[in-house]
Amino acid sequence: MTFDYNVIATGLVAPVAVLLVKTVLDFSLAHAFVKYCWWVPIRGVSRDNPPRISGKWEQLWGAAGSGDFEKDIDRHGHTTIRQFGRYCYAEFYAKETKYCMFGKIQNSYVIGEWYDKEDKRAYFGAFQLRIIDGKTLEGRYVGHSRRKCIVQQDEWIWTKAND
Repeated sequence: MTFDYNVIATGLVAPVAVLLVKTVLDFSLAHAFVKYCWWVPIRGVSRDNPPRISGKWEQLWGAAGSGDFEKDIDRHGHTTIRQFGRYCYAEFYAKETKYCMFGKIQNSYVIGEWYDKEDKRAYFGAFQLRIIDGKTLEGRYVGHSRRKCIVQQDEWIWTKAND
């Protein structure tokens, strides 16, 4: 009996790659993985078919009573959502501070966390956005600041930018 090692190796590469990617996404390396590898096509390997929300977006979040973000311009921004299967990642600025959002699409919602990129303990929280259609995400966020021992919440609205 002879073995064709090329066939064996080829047959093992895809399942091992899927297992490796799944392991990376389940741990804290997922943020960087989605940020840099969002372009890798996985629909052929995975039967998962989440809604596509990747692309350029305009977003506005409520001030939640914060005196630091009273003006709309301080809470308004443009960003690009990068999507890898059910996972998505975006970076945006508010008052020259870079924030990140990382989420997972579950049914018709994006559920995840957001944080200050430079200091994850300074200003951070969670969010839940409903996918209205391919052009609108609406929901709420909760936020915690190191300066105040108060958890605030408000609305967060995303609108797909015209490409």
